[in-house]
Amino acid sequence: MHSFILRLIVGGWVTLVAAFTSLAETTRLTVPHTFPAHPRLFTNPAEIAEFKSLAQRDPQIAMFVNSLIERLESQVKDVPEPKRTMTGMENRSISTYARDMAIGYMLTDRREFADAAAQVLLAYAKVYPGYEVTETKGKAMPSTLNEARWAIDLATAYDLIFNSGTLTDQQRSAIEENLFIPCGEVLRICNHKTRSNWRARAIAGLGVIGFLIGNRDFIDEAINGYISEDGNQRRNGFIQHLQYSILGDGIFYERSFGYQAYTTDSYFLLMEAARHSGVDLWNLAVNHDSRDAGSDLEREFGAPRSKTVKPVFDALFYRTFSDGAVTNVANATADHFVPRRYYEAAWRAWRDPKYAFAARLSADDTRPWDDEPTGNTRRIGDPSDILWIEPGLPAGFFSLATDTRLGNSGIHQNGCTLFPNGGFAILRQSTDPDSVCVEMNFGNWGSGHSHPDKLSIVISDGRRKVIREANYFGYADDQYLTWDRQTIAHNTITVDETSQLPQGDEADPWPVPVPGTTVHGRPIFFHPGKTLKAFRAECIDAYPGVTLTRTIALVDSVVFDFYSATSSKPHQYDYALHVDAPVTATGGNFHDVSPHPLSERYGYRHIDFRSQGTSPFEASLGPDSRIQFFSSATAILGKGIANKKGSRMAVILLRRSGNMASFVTAFNLAGNHACSLVHNEGNIQSIRISQDRILTNGPKDIELRTADGKLIDRASSQSASVR
Repeated sequence: MHSFILRLIVGGWVTLVAAFTSLAETTRLTVPHTFPAHPRLFTNPAEIAEFKSLAQRDPQIAMFVNSLIERLESQVKDVPEPKRTMTGMENRSISTYARDMAIGYMLTDRREFADAAAQVLLAYAKVYPGYEVTETKGKAMPSTLNEARWAIDLATAYDLIFNSGTLTDQQRSAIEENLFIPCGEVLRICNHKTRSNWRARAIAGLGVIGFLIGNRDFIDEAINGYISEDGNQRRNGFIQHLQYSILGDGIFYERSFGYQAYTTDSYFLLMEAARHSGVDLWNLAVNHDSRDAGSDLEREFGAPRSKTVKPVFDALFYRTFSDGAVTNVANATADHFVPRRYYEAAWRAWRDPKYAFAARLSADDTRPWDDEPTGNTRRIGDPSDILWIEPGLPAGFFSLATDTRLGNSGIHQNGCTLFPNGGFAILRQSTDPDSVCVEMNFGNWGSGHSHPDKLSIVISDGRRKVIREANYFGYADDQYLTWDRQTIAHNTITVDETSQLPQGDEADPWPVPVPGTTVHGRPIFFHPGKTLKAFRAECIDAYPGVTLTRTIALVDSVVFDFYSATSSKPHQYDYALHVDAPVTATGGNFHDVSPHPLSERYGYRHIDFRSQGTSPFEASLGPDSRIQFFSSATAILGKGIANKKGSRMAVILLRRSGNMASFVTAFNLAGNHACSLVHNEGNIQSIRISQDRILTNGPKDIELRTADGKLIDRASSQSASVR
């Protein structure tokens, strides 16, 4: 596991560091010279008094507090002793113990709780200087990510017991000089110097320590980054993340829903520590960075403007389907929107009702937008949540039915969403939780967490994701390289059984684009119409010399997919769909084969080849649910990987060879709409829908007409800029 981290650090990020060293930012904040009395880090005396009053009025919160105190009473005499040598994650439970004891003191003023927390802090002040710095820049913990969490626990404890009387001035000096200052020095040299979630967690830990002990140097780097004597930005801070890591539409550049939520948590910790010392990062507006000027690569969807942190919070709500489900694009395990500890603080900062709504959601609710309460909602799940509680939190409200802008360039209109920078387009039949939705993933290769999956789609029938993303196995699993990281594991086209760049045929789970190159899909048009919802993107750099163009359209509850690949040289094109439903083929002259791997290539080796036929054909997925394949091709049915438990999922693969391949598909998953192909010649295809309408996909547009030719709606590149 450590070897992949080292490769990511020493190899993959070197080019990024080089790209950032020539930019001296103009937006800088002045660090305060004085700080409030302790506690001041994540709460203060006034907020503590408000929480205690709330706990007397709220039975659920009172129950949690009482249970916490009972647990602390049973543990207060069993103070854990940190070892003199760090071997793994053992120090995390010790820091959590100290934090919880300090919270117990905050709630009760009982000295024994403060004494227990102080004992842990003093023990670390003795052993921490002797810990070795790891290759991934941890000291008490294996890496920067873990070190920051550990440090924030201890910082919370120190802040809450600072004035308890349990520590002498000499002891406080020892804790600050032998524990917090050297820990801050380790965090500031995180191997990730610029954009990543690692850097975000490092600057959170560094800033928290800075505000805790009044270290202006730490605070300055956490907020403003580090500029060397030659004027170059050597290490990024919060401001640089606002300018470039958070894209113009609010998507965190790594593009994973899970990593965006995780990184947002890092920003939140820093912003809350800053707020309590009079520094408002929640509403800070910074200059845009020229590399992310608040719009997509072609500058068609939004003008360059100043940027704030709010869009990175907002975007998480709109990356969902109508029921709140989330597609697992990139290294991500989140299957649906989940509440996070920062939403109460976000509501306080912006008074946006969707944050109050999210703060009251249950983490167990897999369909959070369906307005069906699970009965398991609770605002406190961990003792540290007490620090973020907002006594005046309203019930809140969120609806995808309200049109809005996301950052400078993101568009949410008529229930559909486009993230032109992040590279996601979501078409929703409606905002009813049971409606059909389709997402296309087309954005930049953001980081090592990206997958080679440009122009991949995911489709929900309103109750489940029938056309699914690859299940994320995790770095340490062998199948992370041989499945997750392979294009054939996604719902897109694979060329010559080789994954898209930069993965290609590399036997490396952490490929890096060649310096000066990138892989991205370009949005052509986005049309969130009333009767026709459509999106088109193209990608010209996933495969050298190959242009991929995909158009998705949603009419009523039917998703239409027009996908073409063209090249001056002949290739084999494999159009793959991973179907989370039993598949029965009708037509196509299918015949069974003895199950065997589709090929020995990565990805393909995990697909059991079961039967072969020809397209056109129809795949039945159950009552009133089917996929119609209209294009001529060799058709292959098989079973691919569904999850880590070894279960299998249906794979449908259409194969064509030549200089061009065109695949036309209709997903009729939630209704009985008769569809038939009436024209398919060159780059124009027409489909009749229920005998009364015709959908035509052409080189410049897609249009919906009545059977007698009257135009109903049209989407084209001319309508790309939706204001």
